[in-house]
Amino acid sequence: DLMSFLGEGAGYAPVSGEVIGILKAMGDEMAKDQAEMTATEEAAVKSHEGLVSSKTKQVEALSKSIEEKLARIAELGVSIASMKNELEDLAGSVEEDKKF
Repeated sequence: DLMSFLGEGAGYAPVSGEVIGILKAMGDEMAKDQAEMTATEEAAVKSHEGLVSSKTKQVEALSKSIEEKLARIAELGVSIASMKNELEDLAGSVEEDKKF
């Protein structure tokens, strides 16, 4: 019985080389996929940074525009108030001129 058991073992052909080959192919494919994903992510980060930079500049420009318009509104308010005072003064002097 022992000889027949040992004899059967002689017919065993190891397939570990095939398994290692499959694992190596899987490892190579995963490394390639990781490199592609990393490149895609780096491109997305650069794109996002560019967008943030662009939007920051846009916000700064629009904020400056708003400040300029608010200053112009304030100047116009003062000008309108001054013109109203001048109008009232002129209306008063017209009334005085009519009395003469």
